[in-house]
Amino acid sequence: MDDRITLRSLRACANALDCDLVYAFVPRGATIEETLAARARDAASLTVRRVEHSMALEDQASGNVEQAIEAQTRRVRHSGPSR
Repeated sequence: MDDRITLRSLRACANALDCDLVYAFVPRGATIEETLAARARDAASLTVRRVEHSMALEDQASGNVEQAIEAQTRRVRHSGPSR
């Protein structure tokens, strides 16, 4: 049995019911804001830890990793989506 449905058939069904077809993303277990914050922190952490590692190899590590991650998280969240 083929369980595929097309946008055309969904629109036709919506029209028959005098409805608008709406697409939505529904978060699993967290709000969109919480998910975006977590993703921003993950990206910031990766960046900061890479830089911190490089600086440690040159004996220039700052030691303020958590503060740097928080600052970078704010920059990531305010810079908008990456392309």
